[in-house]
Amino acid sequence: MRIRGKNVVSEQGVSVGKVRTSRTGAAVIAGVAVMAIAACSPSLEQDSDLPPGAEPTLNISAPASAQPSDAHHGEGAEGGECAVDAFKVKGKLGSKPTPVVPEDCTPPEKVLTKVLEEGNGPEVAEGDTVEVDYVIVGLTGGKEESTWSSKTESEPRQITVGEGEIAPGVDEALVGMQQGARTLVVIPPGSGDGGEGTEGGEGTEGLGFAADETLVLVIDVSPAR
Repeated sequence: MRIRGKNVVSEQGVSVGKVRTSRTGAAVIAGVAVMAIAACSPSLEQDSDLPPGAEPTLNISAPASAQPSDAHHGEGAEGGECAVDAFKVKGKLGSKPTPVVPEDCTPPEKVLTKVLEEGNGPEVAEGDTVEVDYVIVGLTGGKEESTWSSKTESEPRQITVGEGEIAPGVDEALVGMQQGARTLVVIPPGSGDGGEGTEGGEGTEGLGFAADETLVLVIDVSPAR
């Protein structure tokens, strides 16, 4: 006896046979969609110029901030020749200055000059008689000479510029200074008269400094009274 298949109706009234047919159709559609996507996607296996068995290498560059710097240390850096900005001065015009000498550089070989505070008078010329207040410090020995008797009191010294009446190199440094100004001057040995002074004047040794000492000078210039 043959039994023919029939559509069985569930309690909800849905044909089971039709449901199976719908599921089968959905599976077929899904499979076709996957194949279409795979066909459109680029292959993960790209052609390579490398010979068989060669391993690819990665070339990773460091970010810009990690690249070696081309910056270099200028004068005044450790081991180099002292620059004028390596010398610091404490104290304002009208009070005793305190030079602070660097310890991480070598003495300069030429005269260094820096105006610390501008003046309002005429420029000093050779042959002018002016009054000066100063502090002179030996760069290596630390010895100090000064016209200041206290932080605010001084005994200005009157000199004629160019007559060798002060330490060597100072005459040259004074020429062109503006009266009323405060100026930093670094004077290496051998500047001016070589430390021997002139007749009636004095050299570095006359001030108590060694002839080969570098002088750090902070000087205030004013017209002679």
